[in-house]
Amino acid sequence: MINTKNPPRDTLVPGIIFVVIYAAWAMLVSSGSPFIHSFDNAVISIVCNNNLTNVAFAKTFTNLGNTSTITIETIILFILLITFKQYAYAWFTAGVMICANGYNWIIKHAVERQRPTVHHLVYADGYSFPSGHSVGSAALFGVLIILTILLIKSKFWKTLLIIIWALFPILIGYTRIFVHVHYPSDVFGGWIEGITFVLLGYSFLYHFYIEPKMLEKSRK
Repeated sequence: MINTKNPPRDTLVPGIIFVVIYAAWAMLVSSGSPFIHSFDNAVISIVCNNNLTNVAFAKTFTNLGNTSTITIETIILFILLITFKQYAYAWFTAGVMICANGYNWIIKHAVERQRPTVHHLVYADGYSFPSGHSVGSAALFGVLIILTILLIKSKFWKTLLIIIWALFPILIGYTRIFVHVHYPSDVFGGWIEGITFVLLGYSFLYHFYIEPKMLEKSRK
């Protein structure tokens, strides 16, 4: 089912561009580039403070990006799509999330960047780059943006939901910097990685489901 009259076109080219950007960013991080060091310091000086309200918000909101939370949300979304017989969208969702999080594990162990040495406001283990919270949230809410564009007819609700979905990964990434468990470059890398898999995943969805459906509809 495609409710929108003009679904997004193939995103393979943007996906490839994001692959290149991500690869360049990962190389800069892994090589300890002075640019990354300056970038991290500049963002930390803007984001971090000791405001108790901000601390309480960050420590609570960051939990929305936990691997367990993202996994549960993905499973719920998958089941809902299957229930409403949106099988192609269900497998698109599952494929993007599995690939994004699996690749994230590989890159973390390839780069082996240590977390910031300052006091962490929440518990975090494992390597720092890229931020798993940022990858997972960018991928999941990126998928929700795609599904919203494809399935929601009302322009008002479509716009509102897209704004809400886009805010979640931004805020989750912000909290990871604020609670001192990730460098800003970890978060940015995570966002780029998550978006990359959404774009590449949608390209598959477009070629193998949406485009054939549109051709079938045009013949009727």
